[in-house]
Amino acid sequence: IKNHIHYYASAPLSPSKTITMSSSSCLDPDDDSSSPPYPQPHRWASLADRLNPNRPAFDPQLKASWKTIDKSERKRIISQDRKAIQALKARGTANPLPFQADPDDHCETSPVAYKHIAPLLNFIAERLGKKPHELEIYDPYYCAGGMVPHLAKLGFPKVYNKCEDFYEVISQKRVPSHDVVLTNPPYSGDHFDKLLTFLSENNKPALLLLPEHFSKNKSSLYSPDEFCFLTSPERYHYWTPQGMRPEKEVKKRKQHRNLVLGNRNSPFASHWFVYIGPIMTNESFLSLANGGYLPLVEGCRIHKKQDNIQPTTFKGSMRNDSEEDSGKKKRRRRRSKKQTEE
Repeated sequence: IKNHIHYYASAPLSPSKTITMSSSSCLDPDDDSSSPPYPQPHRWASLADRLNPNRPAFDPQLKASWKTIDKSERKRIISQDRKAIQALKARGTANPLPFQADPDDHCETSPVAYKHIAPLLNFIAERLGKKPHELEIYDPYYCAGGMVPHLAKLGFPKVYNKCEDFYEVISQKRVPSHDVVLTNPPYSGDHFDKLLTFLSENNKPALLLLPEHFSKNKSSLYSPDEFCFLTSPERYHYWTPQGMRPEKEVKKRKQHRNLVLGNRNSPFASHWFVYIGPIMTNESFLSLANGGYLPLVEGCRIHKKQDNIQPTTFKGSMRNDSEEDSGKKKRRRRRSKKQTEE
């Protein structure tokens, strides 16, 4: 992937029209000096998807003209498509990370989760007197850079998420200019404690995607009264770029995979911890949110206290009583059938 790679956009294009992308250190999609080093999720589709009428990225113009394209041109198109796919598969492992990381922390946030907090980002931008595309967003924890194109698609192009050691950046006083911290931090070790220390000194609003069971037991610095909580109508999936958790990929061969996003996992229910204090009080924020001033995505809710969040808030995080009874009946029937056969 160190060479230039040509790939086709998902919008209908003539067969010969290509887009060039070049690689950069650590596959950094926020590097303004060059094009993105790997196909961006919201504007790329594989050749197979574009030729398949059953896929959302189906390109009827390309399909209709495919057999009339010169054989050598088709070979070139296929070759470039393979290179783009290889770049996607290698985006998480092409270069070593400049910091030690627990493989279990290699999980990128679902695009759906970013969609749910877009209204909050719009709100923060308005409070700061900025337009959404002017809002400077900082995610200090780098995985493979997937959040940058996800947020750009939602109208937030100014995102800083670079392949660098967050704690080294702090020690060297190189924290980039930003208006809000938005991150799905690593859950292992003392990362949460270090993040809270940074937020207490940073004096900027923050949106943190964390497991629902996170509490003061994880960090003595955590105070639930400093946060509001945004819950979603569904359980969030997390995505691990291919190759970043090789041992688990071998064990879970049937794991759902997405060429652009990676391998899907959903180990626990999670929601957004909203630290809005630097720009307004929690009470004022809740009043605006509950009063309809802050239009949330359907099914999302903002809570004052973490204790107010019921497990049933998360679709799929718990089964209701009827589902539990149904499951028990099925297991009894299977046992009964097995005994009869014996």
